[in-house]
Amino acid sequence: MTQQIGVVPVGEVPALVLKVIAANITACYRCPAVVLPKRPVPESAFDDRRNQYDAGIIIEQLGAWNFPACSKIVGITSLDIFIPIFNYAYGYAVQGGDLSMISLFRLNRNADGSLPPPSLFYERTAKVALHELGHLFSLFHCHETQCIMHFSGAITDLDQIPFYLCPDCERRLTP
Repeated sequence: MTQQIGVVPVGEVPALVLKVIAANITACYRCPAVVLPKRPVPESAFDDRRNQYDAGIIIEQLGAWNFPACSKIVGITSLDIFIPIFNYAYGYAVQGGDLSMISLFRLNRNADGSLPPPSLFYERTAKVALHELGHLFSLFHCHETQCIMHFSGAITDLDQIPFYLCPDCERRLTP
């Protein structure tokens, strides 16, 4: 893979989170990842009935911004996002597309409501970004529990998956 991946903060996002995500993308997918300048949160993405932001609208806006040096974009926000079929989303990607979005909002709480150690929070953000980027590389959810492409419906699920692809998903990335 010789593609460059753009990591784009949408709204306020801690700089260390962006660096952790970019470093993990480079390590897992063996392609360079760069942190790009912050973009504003599109006001039209806020749904006042849900008190959340529509990930699809944010992704549409990502598509309207120009990122000529990057073949894929991972947008990062600290806001609570949703897609219509779920109450919330850790991340969302257009399968086989160029744009994805992840939210930090629910990654900084354990299932019991307590705060995780910072290292676990960074681990979670990297895993969600790697998972969504896998969708951009046309990978689907994987049945293998030891694969970054395994579906994580709850934070405890996310904590159990590894940082890497299973051999079958790894093979699917190879041209």
